[in-house]
Amino acid sequence: MKKMSLIAFLACGVLYAGPLSFESGIIKAHTEVFGDSSIDPTAKRASSRLSMDENPESLRGMIEVSMVDLISDNKKRDTSMQETFESAAFPKAVFEIKEVAAKGANNYLLKGAMSLHGITKPLSFEGAITQEGPKVHIKVSSMIKMSDFGIKPPRMVFLTVRDQVDVSADVLLKR
Repeated sequence: MKKMSLIAFLACGVLYAGPLSFESGIIKAHTEVFGDSSIDPTAKRASSRLSMDENPESLRGMIEVSMVDLISDNKKRDTSMQETFESAAFPKAVFEIKEVAAKGANNYLLKGAMSLHGITKPLSFEGAITQEGPKVHIKVSSMIKMSDFGIKPPRMVFLTVRDQVDVSADVLLKR
């Protein structure tokens, strides 16, 4: 009986351990033009090299977004955004998860490093990680400043884009 329990435990561990791949979701960057409107480019694609055992605190790896996949509701603005981010020279934004700390219930703090525009800085995201069978749902948010990554917020006559960018991810990963 003990042998059967051990085999069942190991089989479950193998089922819930291992690599995770991006299945679907949205990654959003929100900022504002002072005195004008919100800017909300989103990416619906990402690539990941993530792994996790049955415990969310074991989540490690990286998720990356192509800068050209960040699209808003305005093509002219998107062209300007690509120029501002110099996406030809710096085509990806990458977040590497180095540590996950439980904050209670399904809430976690994902500690790691963000690489953007050729600069890597420590960054943490906070939010929920839930498991739905072989799928893992991550819904987290954080904030960055463009200037911290060597990006000058654009100015248009009397309008200036806010330096702060609120970043959120609502993604579904599969084993």
